[in-house]
Amino acid sequence: MCVDKSYNLFVTIYQNEVLYKYISNFVDNIYIEKNGGIMLKIYIEDQTLEVENSKDVIDKILNEIDTIIVNSSKILSHMIIDGLEVYENYYDYFLDNIRVIEKVEIVALTYKELVDDILASTLSYLERTPDIIESLADKFYKNSDTDAWNDLNDLLGGISWIVNTSSSIDQDERLKDIVSRYEDWNLYVKELFSLQKILPDFENALSSGDNVTIADILSYEIIAIFKEMAGRLSSLVSVEANLYDLN
Repeated sequence: MCVDKSYNLFVTIYQNEVLYKYISNFVDNIYIEKNGGIMLKIYIEDQTLEVENSKDVIDKILNEIDTIIVNSSKILSHMIIDGLEVYENYYDYFLDNIRVIEKVEIVALTYKELVDDILASTLSYLERTPDIIESLADKFYKNSDTDAWNDLNDLLGGISWIVNTSSSIDQDERLKDIVSRYEDWNLYVKELFSLQKILPDFENALSSGDNVTIADILSYEIIAIFKEMAGRLSSLVSVEANLYDLN
């Protein structure tokens, strides 16, 4: 009976948002006082901000970061929070860890820097993935298992990322200002379109569970396109890197 009453009391407290927030803030304050009033330091664009380690200031922190980045005409790339690189869901990360966070470094890039970073990451992925795809195709030729399907899902995620980011860059009106060799870029995009054209057949094979067709497309089409895309992109990335070296 006592157990039931205790459980009901816990549920009542938890469901009461006002009381829950009060208790949470109370615990935050105790933690801060216990640790000598530790302040969270944020390093952004040659500025250092100091704020309390409290959930109440999370919105203020993110708004201040957005304001500074917008005023600097840059784009948020990611945050380095106590040495850990965080690329998304910043509010949730702060909410879960605000009591212990001590240092936040904001990595903001110009649009050109962001594009160059994306292209370098894309090239790295295109160069290292063909061997992985060949091994994956072999698994589907033999007898696909759970690991093979998980690996295929990862590959599809990678392809989706390449298509989305490259298409976004290609459609941006600033393209000619950020890509130094426009003709090479168009050749890269042509290979990107070739990749997109085979995706419907690939999806049909996936839907029907046709392992042989899946393996054929992986081995004879996607690998070849990845290699062509890497070749086209390598000239762009190397040129951009050389331009940075000259600067």
